[in-house]
Amino acid sequence: MQTSTVQPVFKLELNHKVTPSVVTIAKYDGTHPCLTASAGYDKIIIHHPYGEIASGRAQRSHAHGEVSELNVSQAVIALAAGPLKPDSPRDILLIGSPSQILAYDVHDNSDLFFKEAPDGVNILITGVFGKYHEMLAIVGGNSSVQGLNWEGNEVFWNVVSGKVCSMITFDFDKDGENELLIGCDDSYIRVLKNNHFIIELAETGPVTCLSPISEVRFAYGLANGTIGIYEEGLRLWRVKSKQNAIALQSSGESLACAWANGRLDWRDSSSGRVLRRVQMRAGAAAMMLADYRSIGSPDLICVSDRGEVLGYPPYHENVGFNATSKKLPSEEDRLAITELLNKKQALMVELQHYEANAANAGLDPDERPATGMPTNTRLQVAVSPDEDKGCLNLAISTNNETIVRAALVLAEGIFDTGETLARHPPLHLLRSILHAPLKPPRDVPVDVHIKALVGYVDSEQYHIFELTKHLPRFSMYTLAPSTLVKNKTDSYVTFRIMERIQRICIWINQNFLLEQEVEIENENTKDLYISFLCLRDRSHLDMSFAADGNVKLTTSDIGLAGDLIQSLATYLNLSDLQSIAQFPEMEQKLREEMANASQVGESRSRLAAETAEKAQLITALLPAAQDAAAYDLKEMLNRYKEVMLLNEELLTGCHVRRATQEQAVVSLKNLHIILRHAARLRVGKYSKAAVTACRKAVQDNNVEALIKILQVGDC
Repeated sequence: MQTSTVQPVFKLELNHKVTPSVVTIAKYDGTHPCLTASAGYDKIIIHHPYGEIASGRAQRSHAHGEVSELNVSQAVIALAAGPLKPDSPRDILLIGSPSQILAYDVHDNSDLFFKEAPDGVNILITGVFGKYHEMLAIVGGNSSVQGLNWEGNEVFWNVVSGKVCSMITFDFDKDGENELLIGCDDSYIRVLKNNHFIIELAETGPVTCLSPISEVRFAYGLANGTIGIYEEGLRLWRVKSKQNAIALQSSGESLACAWANGRLDWRDSSSGRVLRRVQMRAGAAAMMLADYRSIGSPDLICVSDRGEVLGYPPYHENVGFNATSKKLPSEEDRLAITELLNKKQALMVELQHYEANAANAGLDPDERPATGMPTNTRLQVAVSPDEDKGCLNLAISTNNETIVRAALVLAEGIFDTGETLARHPPLHLLRSILHAPLKPPRDVPVDVHIKALVGYVDSEQYHIFELTKHLPRFSMYTLAPSTLVKNKTDSYVTFRIMERIQRICIWINQNFLLEQEVEIENENTKDLYISFLCLRDRSHLDMSFAADGNVKLTTSDIGLAGDLIQSLATYLNLSDLQSIAQFPEMEQKLREEMANASQVGESRSRLAAETAEKAQLITALLPAAQDAAAYDLKEMLNRYKEVMLLNEELLTGCHVRRATQEQAVVSLKNLHIILRHAARLRVGKYSKAAVTACRKAVQDNNVEALIKILQVGDC
C-alpha cells in the first residue's frame, strides 16, 4: 500500500527528544490535558498548552515556552498518571525508576508517596481492578505485579514467571469487573482476576503491547513484530512485520498501530486489513487516545522520538478521515479493484489447470503431460516420536506414485529460526514421503500448517496441497517402553480428585500424542498407572490414578507438574484443588536464592551507607579547598587530591552497587519463579492462599515457611 497523504488536525514540536514508550497524558488540574514524557536519563518534560502549571519543582524550558522540565535524581524508565486520590479529579503523576516509585502531585507540587520496589519497575499503569474498587497504581516488575493505593500501601501482589513488559485492565470474562492482563517476556499473556490467574495465552515472543479494543476484544504486539487481536480469549487474526510495534490503540472502528520506524497503520479490527497508512518524519515514541484539543471527542495523539506531536481524528471505515463524505476515498476504490483483479487472475489460472487435468485424465501414462495428476491424489500427514533424535517426526506423504517436491511447515514457537521450516530434497532423493523434525520448546498446543508441492519427478508445475495438524499440549512425551530402566526420583506431587477413570483416559488421549489411545481393560477398572518419557531430556513422568481418588505425579520438573495439574483442573472443571508436593531440588534452590537475596540486601545497605558518607566528605572538602586557595596553594592541592580520590571511590562503589543490583534482580526473579511454580501446584483459593503466604514469608525472610508453602500450600 502506498503512503497516504492524510493530514493531521494539529501538529506541534516539543523541541526535546522523547524516550520511546515512556509517555503519558494527564490532567493535573482535573480539566486540561498535558503531555508528559521522559526526555533523557532523569528529565521529564510536561507540555501545558492551556497555561503554565503551578509547580515550583518544574522549571520552564528554554527550548519551548509551553514546556516545563522536571528533573529527578533517578533514571526514568516508566510513567503513568491517574486520579489516585479519592474524591479528586486531578491526575497524579507516577514516576518509575529501576527500584523506586514516586507518586507526584504536579498541581500542588507535593509527593503523594515514595515507595521502594525491590522487585524492580518495568511498567506502570493506573486502573480499577477486580474487587478493588479504588483507583490503584499497578507496578509491573521483573517477575511480579504489585498494586498500591493512593497512600502507597500494598493492596495486592503476585508472581509471574517472567519480566512484565505490558499491562492493561480489561473486563476479560464480561462479569462487570476488570481483570488485569499481563504481557511477559516469557511469551505469555496472563489474566489475573482477584489475585488469581484464570487463563494463560501462549504467544511466540515477548508481549510488549496490550490495548483494549472493545468489550470483547483486545490487541497485542510482540517483540518479533507480530500484532493481532483476541476476541473472547480466541485469536481473531495476526500479522507480522519486520518492524516492532511501539503502541496500539483503538481508533474509531479500526486498530491503529505505531511502528518503530515511524509508520502509522489503521487496520480493520475484524480482519487486520490495512485501511490507511502514514509515515512520520522520525521513529514513533508513543501513541495515545485523548481529547487534547478539548473539543469533546478524542484524537489519536502520535509522538515521535524527536518530539514531533501529530493529532489524527479517529478513523471510521465508512467515511475514512473525511466526516462529511458519503463515498469511499478513491484510494480505497483502487485497492478494492486491484484486489478483485488479483483474485480473478488466480482463479482463472486454477481453472485452466483443472481443465487441463480433466482433458488428460483418460490418456496413457506415456502420453500424460507434465502437469497432469490423478484426481484421487491426497496428502497424508502423520506425527510420531523419534527417541533417538529427541523430537517429533512429521511425515508428509501422498497416496499414489506422485512425489512431494517441497513442503513448508508453519508453526508458532517451534523453530529457532522463525515460524517456518522449508524442506526441499534434491532431485535424486525425491520420494512420495518427506520428513520434517518438530521440537516444541514449551508444553502448549500447536497447530502445524503444511503446504506441500505435489507432482511427478519430471513435472514442471506442481499442485499445492494444504493441511493442518494439531499437536496436543504434551506432545513431547511418549509412552515409556517397559524395558526402559527408570531413574529413581523422590520428586512428586499428590492430590485427591473424585472422578471416573474413563474421563482421565479421555484427558490423556486429548493432551498426549499416542500411537494408540489409552483404554481401560473393563468397566470394573478403577485405577490407572501410566509412564511417559520426555523427548527433550529423556526424563521420566509417572502418573498414578488410584481407585480412592488419590493421584500421584512423579517427575523432577516442578513446572511440568504444575502444567499437568492446571490442564487436568481445566478439563475436569475443578474450581479448587489442594496438593502436597515434594521437590528436594527446588527446596534446596529456594534456600540458596533466599540466602543470596539476603546477602545482596545487606551489601546494598552497606554500600549505600558508605556512598552517603563519602558524599558528605566531598561536600565538606570542596568549600575547604576553595577557602585554602586564598592563603595556601599546597593545602588547596591536597584538598582537591582528597576530593579526586573520594570521587574515584564513589565511582567504584557505583559500579559495585550496579552489579549488586543486577545480582539482586536475578536472585529475586529465580525466587519468584519457584514461588510461581508452587502456586501452580494448586488451583483456585488454595493457589491464591499460597501466593499470599509466600509474600508474607519473603517479607519476613522466613525460609522454612517458604519450604512448607512449597510442600503443602498455605501454612
